[in-house]
Amino acid sequence: MNIAIATVFTFSLSAKLCAAPPAISLRELPLLFADDNGIASSTGVVRTVHVAKTRSAPVIEADARVYVYGSVYSENGLLRLWYMARPKGDQVLHTTSQDGLHWLKGTNVFNIHSPSVLLDTHETDPAKRYKMLGSKSGGYHAAFSADGLHWSWYPKNPVLKDSDTITLTQAPVSGEYMAFHKRYTKVRGFGRRVVWLARSRDFQEWSEPELVFAPDEKDDTWATGPEQRTEVYNMSVYPHAAGFIGLPTMFRLTKRIAKSEVKPGQSPDDGPIDVQLATSPDGRAWQRTEPRVNIIPHGAPGSFDAGAILGVTSTCVNVGDKTWVYYTGLTTGHGGAMPAKRLSIGRAEWRRHGFVSIDAGRVETKPLQLSTPTLIVNADASRGELRVTLLEADGRPIPGISVLRTDDTRWCAFANAPTDRPVRVVLELNNARLYSVSGGKQ
Repeated sequence: MNIAIATVFTFSLSAKLCAAPPAISLRELPLLFADDNGIASSTGVVRTVHVAKTRSAPVIEADARVYVYGSVYSENGLLRLWYMARPKGDQVLHTTSQDGLHWLKGTNVFNIHSPSVLLDTHETDPAKRYKMLGSKSGGYHAAFSADGLHWSWYPKNPVLKDSDTITLTQAPVSGEYMAFHKRYTKVRGFGRRVVWLARSRDFQEWSEPELVFAPDEKDDTWATGPEQRTEVYNMSVYPHAAGFIGLPTMFRLTKRIAKSEVKPGQSPDDGPIDVQLATSPDGRAWQRTEPRVNIIPHGAPGSFDAGAILGVTSTCVNVGDKTWVYYTGLTTGHGGAMPAKRLSIGRAEWRRHGFVSIDAGRVETKPLQLSTPTLIVNADASRGELRVTLLEADGRPIPGISVLRTDDTRWCAFANAPTDRPVRVVLELNNARLYSVSGGKQ
């Protein structure tokens, strides 16, 4: 493992009380605690943002450049990864793995830049079970597939103007498609890379893109030179039961290389790129976690990811007690030249759902609708205690209490929780860490 494996950052949260919203469904996704979107009230809460564990060697490398512009899914016990290579033009490669470390040789299944693949659980047409957005000449283009291997273009293309990096996700309740893509916009005197969002119900007609994530003044405090600034290279977005978390890649542009000195395959914009964390209730309004921690930082000098983390998969996977995100590591900064600049794929690892934990205090969730009577809690109480009780949606207590004094990512706190009506969950922490709550076997 690399050296940045156990760093944590904490920040305090003042007590809050919010009006009760409609019930949050725990049918498919866990409730994370990276922000207050699933919390009705809290007292004495402290959050910790956890830096990923990374590996000293990449999991995929090749003679040609390989990028993890793409997606990863776990299906029937097998991991599937779509990523991009540039031997000659932009190729979409597909590969599989049993353990997420050793991958079969990728096979070319399509040709497009920055392929983001969505396994659409809301789709009723088997031929369109998989969807893809990527960029090519003229804009962002849409494709579909029954198996993720044989792809066809949608009749209308391009579906969005401009073209560069893009990541795709889906609203868990409505099934709405959400495309987070890069465009250039003037921010405080500079044309900068920033993130825009377009939405669709049918993958063909998309809303007018809106700017949703850009660097603020605090992101520029490091800059001292006349052209130095922070940009957002791209952002992958992962839904949970009460909102979304985002992994923006923050590009500190330290210098611009003269056009006369730029070599083939080299960018004139140089500087490091690291991954931070943001949260949102709806994918449109984003909040930064403080302090602004690099949760996937670029590596030490001489490592395969020493210069930049160019992007991360548009999905993450939960395997056993771990959450994995795959990323593109550069040996140099963004503006490095070949052959010194090499691009390969690494893996960032957290405890299951472990991007952020609550480490102290008391929280009461908003009303939650369980699809099964099993309430699963992911927490580490090996050095203390976590007490869990249930309330009716109106606050009346439901008899019973569960206490955890061990470390368990899938602790069955209740096996007979009500499913015919929403309930609130109260969690009281004493020297313990809480990561998520979920229903059933998530």
